[in-house]
Amino acid sequence: MMKSPVTLAFALGALFCGPAMAEPDQPTRMGADKEKTVYVQLIVKACPAAETPLEPTNQGKIYDNEKSLTPEERKAALVSLGCIDVPVPMDFLADAMSPNACIGRGGFMAAMQFLQQRQDLHDFPAVGSWHCVISDHEVVGASTM
Repeated sequence: MMKSPVTLAFALGALFCGPAMAEPDQPTRMGADKEKTVYVQLIVKACPAAETPLEPTNQGKIYDNEKSLTPEERKAALVSLGCIDVPVPMDFLADAMSPNACIGRGGFMAAMQFLQQRQDLHDFPAVGSWHCVISDHEVVGASTM
């Protein structure tokens, strides 16, 4: 029985690409020194809870003339809301968070969980933004000394 070339191509692609996609992210750096471990420091922009009015979403709104905020405008908007920078201790992050995980969903989830667990930050429960600082050495703060 003859297989079609398209089916054969998909089967070979799944065979060769499947194991590569299943590899977990490792916290290593790019370039020649790939085996060197890197440390990720997560800094959260913690904001006060914002009350949003109950309005219908996207009804009657035309986005043709809308433009996104520049990074400077976003930072100014977060400061005007009263947001503060809070560094997340290295021991709070699960094992070694990879740079890719920190930049993506993993960083947001860690930031949100950290703000929920800190009783002194109950006035700042919302994550306005987060920033990942990647370095060659572990960040030592007052809690780890």
